[in-house]
Amino acid sequence: MFAPLATYDVVIPCHNRAHVVADAVASVLAQDHPPARVIVVDDGSSDDSAAVIRGLAAAHPSVDAIVLPRNVGASQARNTGAGAARSDWIAFLDSDDVWLPGAARALLDGTAGGLHDIVVGHFARVEGDGAPQAPECGWDGGCIRRGLASGGVIGPSWSIVRRAMVAQVGGFDPSFHNCNDWDFYTRTAAAGARFARIDTCVALYRTVAGSRLVNDTAIGARNADRVLAHPYLMALTA
Repeated sequence: MFAPLATYDVVIPCHNRAHVVADAVASVLAQDHPPARVIVVDDGSSDDSAAVIRGLAAAHPSVDAIVLPRNVGASQARNTGAGAARSDWIAFLDSDDVWLPGAARALLDGTAGGLHDIVVGHFARVEGDGAPQAPECGWDGGCIRRGLASGGVIGPSWSIVRRAMVAQVGGFDPSFHNCNDWDFYTRTAAAGARFARIDTCVALYRTVAGSRLVNDTAIGARNADRVLAHPYLMALTA
């Protein structure tokens, strides 16, 4: 007999994404292995995101709404959601992305019964109303240190993380305006996290209306330098 899949929670940070956050939540609730909780954190939005999120929580018993009084950034919003999580595994899905059918099952199968701490799938880009592009994954599945040294090769929307590992590294660093996910996975790797890659495409990475942190190129360059200065990555060139 097969062992039952582990329980998981999904944390969805949201800032001014009232027009798409319901899509993200719906894609999680539709999984054939549903989460224990979907924790949606409104990060001080100035649009109707808070009202949409409260409505989702009222309509679905497994959805929790956390509305922050002011904008604190994606890192702290994720940390707030992780602090409310109770399952062994956490997935961090961005509010403008969606999971594909079977995503949760594929990611949890990739943990190999707990042998791995972080499982990374593939994603497909969607530009505006266009069709999904070919699935991709920035990490080739080889040496995770070399992969991270080459760039931010893992995204929260197409990975799942052991909750104990999130706690061990103190979650996401709020001092990073962007590159916070690259920094997070670098610190988990430095802490000994065991990574695995699966070939399944688990998420659509969507470009929707609204500002995106990846567009802040000057700040992004400075934060990239900060990540690359981490001793774990610098050891490759030492």
